[in-house]
Amino acid sequence: MSPAPAPTLAPTMPLSARLHRTRSFARAAILCERAWPGLRMPLAMGGTYLLAGLLRWPQRMPDWLHAAVEAAWLGTALWRAAASLRAVVPPTAAEVDRRIERASRLANQPLLALTDHPALPGAEAVWDAHVSRALGRIGPLRAGWPWPRLTLADRAGVGAMIAALALGVIAAGDHAPSRLAAALRPGWDDADVPLPQIQAWIDMPDYAPGSPIFLQNGTEPDAALQARPASVPDGAALHATLTGLAAKPHGAGADTGAIGIKGLDPTSWQVDAHLTQSGTMRLVARGRTLAQWPISVQPDLAPELHWGPHPGADPQGFRTNLPWTAKQSYGIAMLEAEIRHAGSTRVLRVPITLDGHPRDAHGMATPDLSADPWAGEQVSAVLHARSLSGRESRSTSVSFTLGARSFRDPLARALIDLRRRMALGEEDDPTASDEVAALLDAPKLADARPGAFTELSALATLLGSPDLTAAAADGPHDEAIGVLWYLALYLEDMRHASPEEATAALDIRAAQERVQSQIDRMRRLGSKGHTESEQAELGRRTQALREALQRRMDLLAQKAMRNGTALPDMGDAMNGPSDELQRMMRDMQSDAANGRSDDAMRKLQQMEDLSERMRNATPQDLANLAKQMQAQMQAQQQMQAVHDMIHRETGLLDHAQARLGAQTKAAKAQQTDQDEDQGGGNDLANMPTAELLRRLGLQPPADMQQQQPAPAQTSPQDGLNALDPDERQRQADQRLQDHAISHALTRAVQALSRETHDLTGKDAKKLAAAHDDMVKASRALMDSHDDDAQRQAQKAIKDLSEASKQMRQAMSQKSAGQPIFLPGMGMGQSSGHGSDHGDGDSRGAQSDDQDKSNRDPLGRHTGEGHDAQDTDTKLPDQQQRDRAREIQRELQRRDSDRTRSKDELDYLDRLLKSF
Repeated sequence: MSPAPAPTLAPTMPLSARLHRTRSFARAAILCERAWPGLRMPLAMGGTYLLAGLLRWPQRMPDWLHAAVEAAWLGTALWRAAASLRAVVPPTAAEVDRRIERASRLANQPLLALTDHPALPGAEAVWDAHVSRALGRIGPLRAGWPWPRLTLADRAGVGAMIAALALGVIAAGDHAPSRLAAALRPGWDDADVPLPQIQAWIDMPDYAPGSPIFLQNGTEPDAALQARPASVPDGAALHATLTGLAAKPHGAGADTGAIGIKGLDPTSWQVDAHLTQSGTMRLVARGRTLAQWPISVQPDLAPELHWGPHPGADPQGFRTNLPWTAKQSYGIAMLEAEIRHAGSTRVLRVPITLDGHPRDAHGMATPDLSADPWAGEQVSAVLHARSLSGRESRSTSVSFTLGARSFRDPLARALIDLRRRMALGEEDDPTASDEVAALLDAPKLADARPGAFTELSALATLLGSPDLTAAAADGPHDEAIGVLWYLALYLEDMRHASPEEATAALDIRAAQERVQSQIDRMRRLGSKGHTESEQAELGRRTQALREALQRRMDLLAQKAMRNGTALPDMGDAMNGPSDELQRMMRDMQSDAANGRSDDAMRKLQQMEDLSERMRNATPQDLANLAKQMQAQMQAQQQMQAVHDMIHRETGLLDHAQARLGAQTKAAKAQQTDQDEDQGGGNDLANMPTAELLRRLGLQPPADMQQQQPAPAQTSPQDGLNALDPDERQRQADQRLQDHAISHALTRAVQALSRETHDLTGKDAKKLAAAHDDMVKASRALMDSHDDDAQRQAQKAIKDLSEASKQMRQAMSQKSAGQPIFLPGMGMGQSSGHGSDHGDGDSRGAQSDDQDKSNRDPLGRHTGEGHDAQDTDTKLPDQQQRDRAREIQRELQRRDSDRTRSKDELDYLDRLLKSF
């Protein structure tokens, strides 16, 4: 067999270049042919090792023995190959030219003329002509392929080795590359080694609680994995346990966070990773990717804060309005307003109560900042929030005026002005002492207000003391500022009250401040603030506040009896302020003890408002109260009428649903009879899998529903026609009665809407919407369209419920700002243990409370007869059970048919595990 033709150099190239390159190829071919005898054994050893790798012989050895055998075997082969190559004799130039001439089939050895010389001198011209003619006859040059001289034994050995390697590759199949790689790399596993068992999940961080996300083992293609990455918040923790792995795994791929790996036993490992960046996390061990999980980490951004419209002093009172808007992806833990004054370095921090940990919320905080020295001053403020994850942010700064109390007493106004100047550093203590001393000379101060005179004298002494002035050199005297505030309040209360009543009001404010400071302390201490000692201290301060409130109510009651302005006994129509305050104090103490500091502060603020509005009634108050009670009674009657309408409309809805249920049942029975008559009802073998699952009462997967359409739904008219004549006539009679009731309710709602407009001066939009819904329901009943009647009745009930809710809110808002008059004759002096009546909102929700009381702990109704039916469950009969067994056997048959789609087989496997 002749060798294949070697690459040919085109004659268009210069002869010298062609000849140089051809000589290089020829020299390499000669070297290969001369090296072959010495390389036969090393190549045989290498081929033998590759064949052993395809048969997985080296991989079955321990790693150290695998490395030793590979090093010895392949090392020996390389050593012998190197020794053989060193013994190869390089070809001479003449041998190279002769090979080119033979391969190119050049006659008369023309390349010899390039190295020959004329024998006789003087014949150079003739020789040059001879050389030119010889070179001109040279055509394409070839070097020839290496063609070692193979003996019969060599050919048999090479053929056997190639055949063995080919059979090994065919036997290994797709695992051939991994087998060869594992054979050449001790410590690597090939694809035939089972992967370890991996259980992986992601735990949510503390600030974003949620159920763990369980991860697949990453055996699917990368494209499928990348299509559905696990979306987790920043700081989530990935945990994985690996069982059946002898080597320690390590992480690879994108840097998603710090990874910690520890061994549980020689073949078990635990992997913990803190996820901070998006990417694909891979676990690699022994040269293989054990698992890979694409992770999409959602950044934990700082809270987004904005001020609402019109912050500042409340035009209707002395509080300060702080409208706010806050948003954070995982919840806000703390929100406060940081208030600063241009003339001071102090920062006034005002906590803003939140309802839990909202993610997107807005509201209006109305703290009482009138006691602060900056009250009435222009200030700047920013919102400061901290998320559950600890991230903080601040809003832009706004300027507004703090709310301030209005003082009409001249001496009180002078004290407030002095207090403001001291707080802002505009007046030092000695000057303030002189000004207080000047106020002591006010006419009749010592006789008319002896308590105030004594306090002012002590304050003048306090401010004029050199020691105390030196101690307060860094700023205004806090104690003096506090005394000035309480003196101003005391003097203002003295304008309309006795000294005892003014003192009682002062005691209430002091007790409220002590309770507030204790709640703030418990909030700052966190979990340590709920110890028995802290709760006992809160209980003592709450009891002191309760006693102070009771003393003031006793004084007001005594004054009312003396002046003859005590209110008559109105029963439950008027809430006792003592009962209301007692309820608020119990709720406040419970909230603070259970860690709900924001709710406790909200209750305390309500108590402050209630105590500020508490006073004796005047004749004008009695007249206004009579009008208020009349309007309240009318509103309650309207609310009761709305509740009665809801009850009657619910009855109409029950009737429509019952008629629809009977129609649907009759239509299904008729369809089943038709299927059985046509032979399709029992043909389970040809029935779609989705339909089989529906007949078992199971919901098929979404993809199966798309592949296999659901049975056609029966129309309401079909159900009506499927009824027997007696049932159809009974429903027609009931529908006629319901139409009459619906028409009457429509007129009643229209009349109630007019009354509401006359009482409030506003249109009741929800009542108007309910009226329109009832009109449509009446038309549907007239046309025998029970499905439309059902929908319109549901809308009417919803609109009526919204109308009732709006009425309760309106009543609550009207009663919120009214003064609290102390009941006199009928109620007597409450000892603080009366019944809780609640506020206006609770009075208007008696039917709601009754509805809540008629429910069990799970929220279900606990009535009798029809009202107690909270489920439509019924036990199957024998025929239905037999039918279910037939469907089950058909599903088992389909599960054994492996020609079906993989998704359907997987679903059937999971479904049949429960049988």
